[in-house]
Order: sequence, then C-alpha cells, then structure tokens
Amino acid sequence: MKVTIHQPEHFPYMGFFEKMKSAEVFVILDDVQYKKNNWQNRNKFLNKNKTEEFFNVQVEKGATKKLIKDIKVVDGPWRVKNIKKLKQNFNIDTTEIYSHNKLIDINMSSIKWAMDKLNINKPLIYSSDLPIFTKGTQRLVDICKEIGATEYISGLGGKTYLEEELFDCKITYFSPNIKNHYSVIYNI
Repeated sequence: MKVTIHQPEHFPYMGFFEKMKSAEVFVILDDVQYKKNNWQNRNKFLNKNKTEEFFNVQVEKGATKKLIKDIKVVDGPWRVKNIKKLKQNFNIDTTEIYSHNKLIDINMSSIKWAMDKLNINKPLIYSSDLPIFTKGTQRLVDICKEIGATEYISGLGGKTYLEEELFDCKITYFSPNIKNHYSVIYNI
C-alpha cells in the first residue's frame, strides 16, 4: 500500500493534491508542532489584478507551543476579509469553511473542498488517531508500519532529513508537476 504523510495546510497548493493522488492512503500529520509563518494558517494567490495576495487564518497567542490539532483561531475581521476576498476573486463562497473555531477544522474543510473539486477520493487518516508517540523519521516509520505501508511517498524535502535505513518499506520522492505554487483555490 502506497502511503504519503503531510501536515494539514490551509487551501494547499496543487502539489499537495498531486502527492495525495499518487498514494492509496493519505495521512494528515496533525499532532506535530505548529510553526509560525508556515502554510498551516496561510496561503497566497494572484488576484484579479495579477498581484500576489495572502489570505490568513488568525491563530491564538502561544500557538507555536501547541500541536496543529489543538490550535484555536481568534475572533476578528480576518474571517469576513477572507470570505470577501475569495468571493471577489474566484466567486467561491467559503463561509462554511471559515465557520470553524479550530485551525485543523478550517484546514481540513479546505482540503476536503478541494478534494471534491478535483474529484479525489482517498482515505484520510489522522496521525493523532494512531497509537504512535515517536518523533522525527521514527514517527514516519511507525506510521507506515501501523497502517501497513509497502511504499512511503515523501516530498523532495525528505531527501535532506529522512533516515532511509529505518524504513521497512520502499521510499520514493515525489516531485510535483505544477504550473505555480499558489493555493489550490487559484488553480481550480
């Protein structure tokens, strides 16, 4: 069974979904440390004027000390701004996606929305649902063992940190074939 693992990003770029398509099972790595200025709570697109524009989810103070699955979002104008911005540029109503109070729920709603639009039907497993408490490469190895992977599909960045000798399955490195790195919402 081909397995790939990725953190839940906010309206991810198309390479995220290409990697998802290449696997039989997609693991959402939701029980790892949240990183500021990463793609978990933001993304970007080219607006109607062909200017790069970010859209962000405002998260609680102290988020960098929590796991992605535990991050709460704050009340504020960011929700209305995002909904309006995406409606104006893409004529898409994201009200339901932004109705949640946890980052994981907003991100998973955006991912499932895109999966539906891209006609991707893959099983999703949350790493937090697995009885695994290791870190680093060993964590990925243990996830693969737990779900019976015969092949682990890593992103290209894995070449710099994976300890390949720990895996009991084949490792391949996925290279996306995409036109740009903008959010899926820009590319649908």
